[in-house]
Amino acid sequence: MTSVTIRVGRRSDAGEIAQLTTQLGYDLTEGDAAARLSRILPRDDQRFLVADFDGRAVGWVHIVLVEYVDAEAFALIGGLVVDKVHRGSGIGRALMNGAEHWARERGVSMVRLSSTVARTAAHGFYENLGYTKIKTQHSFIKPLDEAAAARVSTFVPRVEPVS
Repeated sequence: MTSVTIRVGRRSDAGEIAQLTTQLGYDLTEGDAAARLSRILPRDDQRFLVADFDGRAVGWVHIVLVEYVDAEAFALIGGLVVDKVHRGSGIGRALMNGAEHWARERGVSMVRLSSTVARTAAHGFYENLGYTKIKTQHSFIKPLDEAAAARVSTFVPRVEPVS
């Protein structure tokens, strides 16, 4: 069995990234993934890492540098997913380690993330990595035109109930 390699994502990963994102509960086409990766990958303030297993992307993490006036600079995990078949094998931990390493290299000493309330297994995963829940909050969105209003639902994940 080949080991997992954590590497920077490529535009050619778009199909697998779209499939993985669907497992998070967000519909994403390969074309939209490719277009977004084309904008994200060249940026110095963001990193998109994939877990490569036998030449396939089986997980990804997106991390972004953020600065707010009311908080010190930090890195924000924009998303993390590991293919259902590979969960529990250490890939999520390896992706998070890669993201944290990237943040440290940029002089950032804090990593933050948000997780939908229903994702209780994910909460346990993050706590096992040393993350602490600091607050509970509501998430708001306001579309600025009719076309955007039609896409609001794409920001809300379909989360399967925990059994």
